[in-house]
Amino acid sequence: MNVKRSLMTAAAVIAVLSTPTAAAQAAASGDPVVKRGCTTGDAGASGGAVIYNWHDPMSTLNVKLDLADGKADGRYAAIRVLVLGMNGTSKQGAWNKVSGAGKHKEGWVSVKYSGGIKNIGIQVATFKGNHLMGYCTDWGNPD
Repeated sequence: MNVKRSLMTAAAVIAVLSTPTAAAQAAASGDPVVKRGCTTGDAGASGGAVIYNWHDPMSTLNVKLDLADGKADGRYAAIRVLVLGMNGTSKQGAWNKVSGAGKHKEGWVSVKYSGGIKNIGIQVATFKGNHLMGYCTDWGNPD
């Protein structure tokens, strides 16, 4: 299932790559790959991202997100993209969610930051309703 979320702000655009061709081209392109990932531990959420096309700060990045909910506990797992611009400002993408033991969701997003990307990462969380129960974050600059 593709992630069907997008975030537009004055300084950042995180939009869905809608065609399988775009995702396949990104994965097959041989572009630099950066990986991010973490788990909320006992709370049951785990997620990660594989980031392609990070040639320079002005690149449009192709990001494959992967999210899993490991527990049947009435909570849901969520993942979002985080961006730190070259000027020190940060932006957060919208939460993408999945719920139910063993449920898994993956999808592609495109990330561009008008001032240039210094660091990119992901945040994985567990929610019960609108209440954040726990989270983890993994981010940094190109490896």
